[in-house]
Amino acid sequence: MSAPSYRADIDGLRAIAVLAVVGFHAFPTVVPGGFIGVDVFFVISGYLISTIILTGVNAGRFSFATFYARRIRRIFPALAAVLAACAAAGWFLLYGEPFSQLGKHIAGGAGFVSNFVLWREAGYFDVTADTKPLLHLWSLGIEEQFYLAWPLMVFLAWRAGLNLVALTIVVFAVSFAFNIEGIRRDLVGTFYAPWTRFWELTAGSALAAIVTDQGTGLGVQLRRAADALRARPGRRDLLAMAGLALVVGSALGIDRTRHFPGLWALLPVAGTVLLITSGPEAWLNRAVLAHRVMVGIGLISYPLYLWHWPLLSFARLLHLETPSASIRLAAVAAAFVLAWITYTAIETPIRFGRRRAWVVPLLCVVMATGAGAGALTFANGGFLGRPLNRTEKASFLRYYESIRRTGIEGPYRLECDFMELGTDATKDAIPASCTQKGPGRTLFLWGDSYAQALAPGIRTLLPPSDVLAQVATSHCRPGIVPIDPDVPGGRCRRANDHALARIADLDPDLVILAQRAAHDATDWPALAARLRELGARDVLVVGPAPEWSPSLPLVVTSQYWGRNYDRVSYGLDRQRLALDRALKARLGQSPVLTYVSLIDALCGADACTAVIPGSDPPELITFDAGHFTPNASRFIARLALARYLARN
Repeated sequence: MSAPSYRADIDGLRAIAVLAVVGFHAFPTVVPGGFIGVDVFFVISGYLISTIILTGVNAGRFSFATFYARRIRRIFPALAAVLAACAAAGWFLLYGEPFSQLGKHIAGGAGFVSNFVLWREAGYFDVTADTKPLLHLWSLGIEEQFYLAWPLMVFLAWRAGLNLVALTIVVFAVSFAFNIEGIRRDLVGTFYAPWTRFWELTAGSALAAIVTDQGTGLGVQLRRAADALRARPGRRDLLAMAGLALVVGSALGIDRTRHFPGLWALLPVAGTVLLITSGPEAWLNRAVLAHRVMVGIGLISYPLYLWHWPLLSFARLLHLETPSASIRLAAVAAAFVLAWITYTAIETPIRFGRRRAWVVPLLCVVMATGAGAGALTFANGGFLGRPLNRTEKASFLRYYESIRRTGIEGPYRLECDFMELGTDATKDAIPASCTQKGPGRTLFLWGDSYAQALAPGIRTLLPPSDVLAQVATSHCRPGIVPIDPDVPGGRCRRANDHALARIADLDPDLVILAQRAAHDATDWPALAARLRELGARDVLVVGPAPEWSPSLPLVVTSQYWGRNYDRVSYGLDRQRLALDRALKARLGQSPVLTYVSLIDALCGADACTAVIPGSDPPELITFDAGHFTPNASRFIARLALARYLARN
């Protein structure tokens, strides 16, 4: 097992990785697990870069300056081109808030901290992922963070006389342990945190350590074992076939419902390790991965990765709905063209051309300037003085953005949420005032943020002597047994246990249940029967609210501006209408609960009410995809809930 200066089959493996990622982003139903291509890249990078580091360290000629100069020549040119293109596109196409967010992501990308920026953004009211043109730079952040720490660790371990193979195994084990522990309590953090991802890079680094080990200990023994395994063509071919099966099987068999990375990431990581270990002599590597087409795609894989997602994301931003297959194909084709141009005209001349001393400092200045420009764009709210922002449309969107940012904090009673708004942090408790008993009737609202959205309206319909108690926790649907495994930190269990305990203490006159998702997965009659056993006199189940993708304000400004938008069909999620019909058929005659259809109150056959009747100027009922504004909450409560809340 040796480390050749160049392996064409590894470029072919890069091609598989980037094609998997591009396929997932463009056609997620065809390649549902294509995101594992990033994990393949991590292993390849760990192997190739660590081979350079370890070879230099073992020979006593490793230079930090040379190493980082090579990284800058490799990474900065294509990245700078993509960041500049995104900034230019955003200037002409995006309004204040979206352009401001793009500026933040440009700064994060240029500073190689995108993973931390995206991690901090993750929260219930965060915008959808496919409207963030630089979302994919999280992986670049993790990779470069690894290469800030790893060379120093290797160098210090070598100076101390420690075994470098053992070092890679220890780092792998510690990082993998963080990954397994993190996936149980914080899915978002585990996805973006570098310490839960470094094990994937050190999987490749371990191979490099074995290849370059010059001692007589663990590395040599492992290299001999690998050489023996690969000694016969049939064995190395079997290794390669098994590796490819794991990688391709992961791309086709894993999907977004899996807790990833976690244990699932072992499959593509192990597959990549097997493919690299099998060596360039294996038939699959020689005949398929080293084919000139695969090598060609592999050579442009880095700029292709950088270009494809912004093109698909801007197409989504402009169409508001998922672009047609032909548009997505055109975006992918354009990404290939731009990647080839970037590789031949920008990346190759800078990376392999004449090594002028001023190139690296200039690239650092360019990247620092990009980071500063992005930060300035974010700090200035997307430069509201641009002509694009001096329009009625821009003012309209800013109004609903202001509701999303601040207006919900009072009416929505977020103190009664077990989640810290804007994060995935879990609170240990909520104030006692959230679930107090009233001198008159006590009503109890239980659910998620869609239940929170109903609270302002419900309160306006109650006399002063009545009290609305509330346990409404974002992401968490009500239930007898907590059944929201995708929510970290035990938040839903804590919220549901607290709600059940308080219902038993309060004996409420009415329990109102509302949630966004999984209505059809909840056993509503069983839950209602349990609540009645605990003392609730009546149970009201509120059906799904209408939703528009990506948000009602964006749909109106894009598709209905200049004409009537009282009722809006474009972007409407019709699956929610079908779900409501199914729930009415199932629960309409239940003896233990009353089902209330918001869809019946707001929607017709193919469109739903989008504006509060009589509002002047017209006010939309939601500030995002489906959360009601406080004024809309009051309108909808009068329209759909008043007769159920009246005193019996």
